Amino acid sequence: MVKKNIILPDFLLKSRKNKLWYESGIDSSARCLNQDHFNKYPYHITYNYNSRGFRDSEWPEDIEELKKSIWCFGDSFTVGIGSPLNHTWVNILQDKQQQRCINISMDGASNYWIARKVITLLKTINPALIIIQWSYVTRNESPDTTQTDEARRIAWDNTNYNQLIVNNINLIRKVEHHKKNCKIIHSFVPESGILSDNNDIWKTVKGINWPEFPDTLAKFEQLDDSIVTELKDFNVYDLFLSYYYLTDNVIYLPEIKKLDHARDYHHYDVITATNFVDQLSKLIVDLR
Repeated sequence: MVKKNIILPDFLLKSRKNKLWYESGIDSSARCLNQDHFNKYPYHITYNYNSRGFRDSEWPEDIEELKKSIWCFGDSFTVGIGSPLNHTWVNILQDKQQQRCINISMDGASNYWIARKVITLLKTINPALIIIQWSYVTRNESPDTTQTDEARRIAWDNTNYNQLIVNNINLIRKVEHHKKNCKIIHSFVPESGILSDNNDIWKTVKGINWPEFPDTLAKFEQLDDSIVTELKDFNVYDLFLSYYYLTDNVIYLPEIKKLDHARDYHHYDVITATNFVDQLSKLIVDLR
C-alpha cells in the first residue's frame, strides 16, 4: 500500500496528538493566577487535541477546502487556554463567518514559530485568508532545529527591547513578502509589546528644537539630518521605521484589551474574544 502524502507534515505537536486534557499550562489549580477565580469559574473546560496536536477538529482532506478555510495562527490566547472551546476567538469567528477556521496555535509560541508556520502554509497552500494574533516580543525559541517545536520554546529574550520590536516587525515583513494573493490580517495579544507608544518614545528623546512626533513616513523622511543622527544614537531610528512600515503597509488591528478573564486569570475569555471577532469581521467584509 502506498502511503498517502501528508499535507504540511511539520504542523504537528506530538505531546498533544489525539489527547484529552482537563487542565493545561497555567490553567490548573496549582498554577493559575487567582485560585478563587479558578474555583468559581462557571464553565466546564476540556482540551481536545486533533491528530496533529492542535485544539481543533480534524482538517478537511480536500486541498480546495483547505484553501477556502480561514487559517488562524497564535499562541495560548489562540489555543484558548482557560476557556471552553466555544469561547475561543477561532471558534466564535467560525460560527460568525459560517466558514471553516483552522486553528494553528501553541501555548508559549514565539513569533518566530508563528512566522515560520505561516510562511510554510503560504508556500504550500496559499489560502485566501490568514489571521495572525502575534505573541509577546520577548518570546524566543532555541535555534536547535533537531528539537520539536514544543521543546524549542524559550520564555524570555534578553535582547534590547527596542530591537525586539524591530525584530518582530521584520517577521511581519517576511510573512508579507510571501503572501502572494493571500489576504493577511495581523493582530496582537494584549500587551504584546509590538505596538509601542512611539509618541511617548519621541518625547523621551526629543531635543529642544525638534518638531512634534512625525506621524507619517513622509514627515519622518523630512527630518533634519542632525535629528536623524541623534535618533540613531538613541537606537530608535529603526524602531520608528518599523512603526511606519506596520501602519502604512499591512492590514492590522491594534492590541486587544482584556474585558474579562479566563479560568487561569491570565488569558481573556468569551467577552474579549467576541469583541475581537467583531473587529475582525468588519475587516473581513472590507477585504471581500
